[in-house]
Amino acid sequence: MTHKLRAEYGPQGPAGGVRSWHVVRDEDPATALCGRTMPDDAETRPEQEWGTGLRCCQQCGSLYMHETPHMQGSHPYS
Repeated sequence: MTHKLRAEYGPQGPAGGVRSWHVVRDEDPATALCGRTMPDDAETRPEQEWGTGLRCCQQCGSLYMHETPHMQGSHPYS
């Protein structure tokens, strides 16, 4: 499964900057993992930018971590 980041804007829209980044699945880019509906014109970034200092939705981040195998092979029992 692959993901993307989608921007949530404040009351001023894109001109006011990104309020938060949400994680969406590629097969449903209109719905964030947290359940928020994302506008069609929301800026999109690759999932590799998650965890790079962007202000991301905490709920999306938690669910993303459960869906994405990070650092496979780094745990002695994996």
